[in-house]
Amino acid sequence: MTEIRDTINNLIQPSKSYVVALSGGVDSAVLLHAVSSHTENVRSVFVNHNQEDSNILQKSAEKFAETLNIQHINLDSELELGASETKMREVRYGLLFSNMKPDEKLLLGHHNDDKVETFLLNLFRGTRLKGLLSIRKQSQNILRPFIEIKKTSIIAYAKQNDIKFVDDSTNKDNSVLRNWLRNELIPDIETNFKGDLNNKIQSLILEIEELTKNENKLTSYIKHAQGYVEIPISLINKNDSKTFYLASVISQLIGQEGLKNIDLEKIFVSKKNSGQVSFFQNWQVSRHSGLIIFLNKKLWSTSDELLASRGFFKFKLQKSSNVLNNWSYSLPKYLQKQIYFSVISDGDQFKAEGNTKKVTELFRSHGVNKSLREVWPVLKLKDTILWIPGIRKSSEGKWLETQKDKFIISASVEKGEIENF
Repeated sequence: MTEIRDTINNLIQPSKSYVVALSGGVDSAVLLHAVSSHTENVRSVFVNHNQEDSNILQKSAEKFAETLNIQHINLDSELELGASETKMREVRYGLLFSNMKPDEKLLLGHHNDDKVETFLLNLFRGTRLKGLLSIRKQSQNILRPFIEIKKTSIIAYAKQNDIKFVDDSTNKDNSVLRNWLRNELIPDIETNFKGDLNNKIQSLILEIEELTKNENKLTSYIKHAQGYVEIPISLINKNDSKTFYLASVISQLIGQEGLKNIDLEKIFVSKKNSGQVSFFQNWQVSRHSGLIIFLNKKLWSTSDELLASRGFFKFKLQKSSNVLNNWSYSLPKYLQKQIYFSVISDGDQFKAEGNTKKVTELFRSHGVNKSLREVWPVLKLKDTILWIPGIRKSSEGKWLETQKDKFIISASVEKGEIENF
């Protein structure tokens, strides 16, 4: 189909690298076929959800990738039979992102019919205006080339190119809300109301986009890093449309399907009190130094490598430094493979200037709230804390800085701005 080929030619750059989330179904199969016809820099990944048809879908994905001579891998979710759609989606994205290389973009097979279904789901869930924008074509390192293409066009392309695929039998289970919408509600609406429902919703989405254009300037106040989101506390106010908009943006950023009134109340509670409030899945919301912060400790650090990013902390090695302060630390080269970054443990002690105190007390004296104390990286040698980046060095840490033949680790705080929301 010309529509699909033109879309791929306009969006996909042959010099870039791409990963197609291959499900074994028709949408992602057509996507992989079209993309691989345009560039060689593409591979495919299948996530096995361990559900009723998962093994059949996996074999279909494997065979199709092999037919196209595409590099392909399978990832096991370790989910139990009967897992919810929400849980499967959460695990799927986690596995896909962990498998991606820094220079790759993830391509998903969402199409215009999915966009309509998501709009209706968000509407019925009580999502705010931002949620009614439904599925974006691009967000961060995700690209959905088919989001403006109807399912009928995808099926036609598959037939024209003799693409084999498997229909997931669970798509007929109307106890799943999305299936009920697709199989029952939308056909009933189209029977009883004149006009194309798809076109009506698409027009409404475009109108909402226009209405929220000026609000997009507000997103520059939202900063984020891996497992971390912050927003100035002054922008969070009850009965304020800007607050609803910004909270909805954050909701999407951390993976929620839609923001509800109960979520807003949790944000307001965190603004009023100093403790942590459970927000969504592994995310917590709390107040800190004029900010409302959202924190996911499980995402804060995913690597044991010395220089791996940890939340908004970035680390690198330097050969020399004119200024050695609490944001850089030097120590003998022979210790390079023995030191490691960790979070603090209960009872961790810190020695400085002849005194010993609990690390938690040191954090408290520097105004670090409980949420951040639990993820703040500290440099250790065995069980001894040498350096708390940005805060202090221990007596042992300062002594090691006086030794010869050293290397330097520098730390910095890097928080990105919201893009493509």
